[in-house]
Amino acid sequence: MNEQERTLLNQAITAASQLTGLDISVDRAPGLDGKRIDCIVTIRGQGGEVRLPTEIVRNLTKTAIGPVAARMKTLGGPGLLVTPYVNRNMAERLKTLGVPFLDLSGNLFINEPPYFIYIVGQARVEEANISQGTAFNPMGLQVIFTLLCVPERVSSTYRDIADDSGVSLGTVANTLAALERGGFVVDRGNRGRALANVEELSRRWVMEYAERLRPKLFMGRYSPSEPTWSALEGTGHFLGGETAAALLTGHLKPAVQTFYLKGELKNFAIANRLKKDPQGNIECLRAFWRFDYPWEHGHMAPPLIIYADLLASGDPRNLETAEIIHERFLASLFPRTR
Repeated sequence: MNEQERTLLNQAITAASQLTGLDISVDRAPGLDGKRIDCIVTIRGQGGEVRLPTEIVRNLTKTAIGPVAARMKTLGGPGLLVTPYVNRNMAERLKTLGVPFLDLSGNLFINEPPYFIYIVGQARVEEANISQGTAFNPMGLQVIFTLLCVPERVSSTYRDIADDSGVSLGTVANTLAALERGGFVVDRGNRGRALANVEELSRRWVMEYAERLRPKLFMGRYSPSEPTWSALEGTGHFLGGETAAALLTGHLKPAVQTFYLKGELKNFAIANRLKKDPQGNIECLRAFWRFDYPWEHGHMAPPLIIYADLLASGDPRNLETAEIIHERFLASLFPRTR
């Protein structure tokens, strides 16, 4: 936890304590670092004591709620989310997903016996100035995705990384420098560079992808020309989101069909006889990566994209399926420390 996160946590705890009259404090217990959590928040009152593993999220948005909820389930118990501000809609969503939270304004949700507290509608207070870091801008996220999917690429030339990521040489240089400052890339001298803290890096990527990169990849929504429509087979697109997850797991029926396009949107729409429809159940996004992902499902987007798509939806059924995708295809690459 850095100084800015510590300030955010203390302000949120102070606001919650003042509104509830409870004794709320931070417990930095031994062995905490090994659990990959920021801290433990303890709530004490006449009813007893509750200890909550705590996650600090610097920028909570609607699209980030799914990834955050998935992360909270890995904390080894009901986890507490601390973030600068939670509006009414976000509060209802978090409550539905069973995610306790505190914010700087005193909005909070706790449902851990003997305590049930739900406070919403508190006016936003001035937020702490917390930097997101230059590595996690949209172009930087494309570079990070390449490194997570093809880890050996981190020791390649800037040109090779740029070609695989669809970005400029300058973006690669700036991103690698920022990742090194953040402890995610280690320069080993003659042995080249190596990724570090991969679990945390993948977690950050999934969250930031939903908010920063995915919206920029969006190309349009369409409806099929007939109820039994299915996309033409070919090499011009990858399956993503619910579409790919349904085939991989058999666990859900896609409400939205997601395609990552290598070519022009117009060509895909004409070939598949699609009708432009802002409310349609077919979404098209740009496939930004230019490497061949080493797995047997070559017609699908890499599993990290599929997983991130499911979490970005915030749909509880998709969150369950995302866990299956993680366990089957990502757990060995990005193991979670519980």
